[in-house]
Amino acid sequence: MINAVIVDDEPINISNLQSLLTKYCPSIKIVGIAGSVDEACAVIEKVNPDVIFLDIEMPQKNGFELLKYFKNPQFDVVFVTAYDSYGIQAIKFSALDYLLKPINIDELKTAVEKIELSLTNKTHQTRLANLMELLENKLPLDHKKIALPSQKETLFVLVQDILRCESSNNYTTFFLTDGTVHVISKPIYEYEEMLKPFGFIRCHQSHLVNKRHVVSILNEDSGYLILAHTDQKIPISRQRKQYVKEALKG
Repeated sequence: MINAVIVDDEPINISNLQSLLTKYCPSIKIVGIAGSVDEACAVIEKVNPDVIFLDIEMPQKNGFELLKYFKNPQFDVVFVTAYDSYGIQAIKFSALDYLLKPINIDELKTAVEKIELSLTNKTHQTRLANLMELLENKLPLDHKKIALPSQKETLFVLVQDILRCESSNNYTTFFLTDGTVHVISKPIYEYEEMLKPFGFIRCHQSHLVNKRHVVSILNEDSGYLILAHTDQKIPISRQRKQYVKEALKG
């Protein structure tokens, strides 16, 4: 069984999540609930849970402040929020899971499956540490890392070391500057959203490139991007050609 604590300032939200977990996620055992960060810290220290279902927006202190209380957290976290905004970018970068209210049953089941895998691989501490570094915004752009999760491990790579990403259905292949390749079971549009602020350009339906590694545009067909560290040509779609040229000027 996976011991869980639910932290939310709204009793009705706690009751709803309890019901859903009991009905659809039999591997989860709820061992504590809390309505505030201070109460949650006391409960967590007492029951030592495997996972916390943590509301982000709460009065006085938010969910992220709870994590700061624990220097070496031994639990995993699933964030629960009514807004697809606050802190979500950092959560995605760290490959942590989150649920939007009202909670979708299939998304809840998927989150629990990820918890089981995370606890087996013991990756939660590194992901939480990466999250806190991103939230505190102390890292320069070149030192920010993104988590690339697979079934065997979660790899953390510097954003600057990503050459490009290539789509294949619901999978995204990452090509790094050291020549390594990593296939991740997430669609490319999710990474486009995450990496756009870091200078990544969607030059084609199937390709996302780090513009800091672009050395030239080859004027064949609708155009190709030539990247440093590789002799591969990355196609530019006709619809995106002007956008790509403008983006490379910035």
